[in-house]
Amino acid sequence: MKHYTATCIVIVTLILASIMLPLVAAHAPLGTGDNESIDKATVIPDPTKSWALYSALNKDGDAQYYTFNVTAGQTIHVTMYKSMRDQDVTFVPRLIIVGPNVTTQGNIPSKITVPSGLNAQLVNQTAPTPTFEPFSPGTFTGFPDTTLENPTPGKYYLVVFEQSDAPKGGNYGLAIGDREIYTIDEWFLIPFNLMNIYQWEGQNLALILTPMITTLIVGVILVAWQLRRRCGLANPLAWLGAIAGLTFIGTSATTLGELISCATKVSVGVEAVITLIFALVPLALGLVAVRLSIKNSQKATFRKRIYFVILGVAALFIWAGLIVGPILAIITAVMPTILRKKN
Repeated sequence: MKHYTATCIVIVTLILASIMLPLVAAHAPLGTGDNESIDKATVIPDPTKSWALYSALNKDGDAQYYTFNVTAGQTIHVTMYKSMRDQDVTFVPRLIIVGPNVTTQGNIPSKITVPSGLNAQLVNQTAPTPTFEPFSPGTFTGFPDTTLENPTPGKYYLVVFEQSDAPKGGNYGLAIGDREIYTIDEWFLIPFNLMNIYQWEGQNLALILTPMITTLIVGVILVAWQLRRRCGLANPLAWLGAIAGLTFIGTSATTLGELISCATKVSVGVEAVITLIFALVPLALGLVAVRLSIKNSQKATFRKRIYFVILGVAALFIWAGLIVGPILAIITAVMPTILRKKN
């Protein structure tokens, strides 16, 4: 019966994970680098793929440039947003689209570089809307989406600048494209990119890591207490498996903490259910891993080892445990139960 229960939990967890993956509508992160001149414009490899760029304009008023190539028949979506930090309340970034046959529009500042043969369009802009992003989870204020319908093939530029004689500088971002595809490294590194996004939102790194660190500290104390009662502390399999599970639970705590933080800034609706799924699945993985580690910890059956492999692989795909946890879970599958004493 005990094995049956554990099997059911693992199966249900994997089913939830398989449901989560198609739901993901987050953008792949893309670094911006030093792009304050058109010669150093950040290259967007495929403008139809869903990208998210997080950056900041400096107080010196320099614009930032992005570039991409368009082929025939493509439709390009571009959305600009800014952070909800207190210091960005009065920060108003503007977006210019530069390209062949773009409708010339707006007052383009002389400091903006427009290559010969291309036109520039200052995108119309309304007041930004506070938005809750359930997949991160996170908050930002978003400007209306701009769409290039079947544009003339060629090279295009996006230029972000602050239209002010006394620029304040501030955090802004761009969402480009709508095809949700990821490379393996983009997928697995998302947990670390989320930390960068939370800092872009104005959070302190120590605060971001607090739920994970607290979970590990409290969890290790409780695990040590249980292992001392059951089989002693010199059990590497139990320790590695339990710590892996605690990192999964720490991921859940971090997600719930971010959800609560978002709810203090914007109205959070039914889309919060998605965030809760992202929190509950790592929690389920973590509870199973800790239970497998402590329960009959002096025994390491083949079935238990297979469970840890499954848990580790599943955790990788749902961003649980900051990569370290999944690796520990997989290593647990080959660890001995008791360290041999030297003669």
